[in-house]
Amino acid sequence: MISTHYHSPYNLPAMRLTAKDGRLLIADWFEQKTTKLIDKLSADTCVIKRHLLDAHDADQAVLLKVCQQLDEYFAGTRQVFDVALDLSHGTAFQQSVWQALRQIPYGQTISYAQLAKNIGKPMAFRACANANGKNLISLIIPCHRVIAANGSLGGYTGGVQIKETLLNHEAKYHQL
Repeated sequence: MISTHYHSPYNLPAMRLTAKDGRLLIADWFEQKTTKLIDKLSADTCVIKRHLLDAHDADQAVLLKVCQQLDEYFAGTRQVFDVALDLSHGTAFQQSVWQALRQIPYGQTISYAQLAKNIGKPMAFRACANANGKNLISLIIPCHRVIAANGSLGGYTGGVQIKETLLNHEAKYHQL
């Protein structure tokens, strides 16, 4: 596995990007959860600075592509990410939630109850919220677009301030 760090143009924490077998495994705000998972998956993860990544290596090429697409997202020119993902660390239910999250349009939000309906399990809104918290591919799998039924932001693994920043960013560039 290969990792790098991504720094957004906003005053947000760094993201840890990790690829395995030519797919993005982790894109999450640099924190203990991310570090623990990487340690659990493999003790030999190599961290390479972005400018040293080699496009000829499949894992490093994925990381370069993710960095480029994140740059475009923060510049307001990308609304959909096109990267091969590795969701194998999740249960079948979590994977179904993560796939449904990818269907939430840029600049829009839905409630946890609506997310549960979208996967055909209308009573599973708490389980959907839990699956959101287990999402290790933040931003690319846009769990920040799910809010509480009363319109409040609810929680976010990276912190509510990051969620608010991302939603405000998308609102700024959202085209009706």
